[in-house]
Amino acid sequence: MRHDTILGVALGSLVCAVAITGNLMRADPHLVSLYPDIASALIVPLVIFISLRRQRRSGAGAEAVQAFGVRVGAVAGATFGAGLGAFTVYMFGAWSFVAFGTATAFLSVFVLSCLAAYVAGHRRILAA
Repeated sequence: MRHDTILGVALGSLVCAVAITGNLMRADPHLVSLYPDIASALIVPLVIFISLRRQRRSGAGAEAVQAFGVRVGAVAGATFGAGLGAFTVYMFGAWSFVAFGTATAFLSVFVLSCLAAYVAGHRRILAA
């Protein structure tokens, strides 16, 4: 496995665990929230930004940093989507919600990681 795949699976699993824990703590039997609190929504951009800034400081180019962020986002989104889809089936037992929840989970993580990768690739390094 490559580094981007490992980071993507770990990040997707972390976001999924935080989202499932937040949903279980809310104890609402009629709702599964994608991001039940602000912490679960901020995990993806912060982890992507920090890891990509390290790569940028070590001499990687902006294009390589952005490509890495997109690959990590795709894997993390797929992992988060699959986990949240399984949790939705467990909570509701209805397959009709799974497609929407999985697509929304994938797209939200993918977009957040792409934005973080863009910022990490284009911001100037102000402090060494």
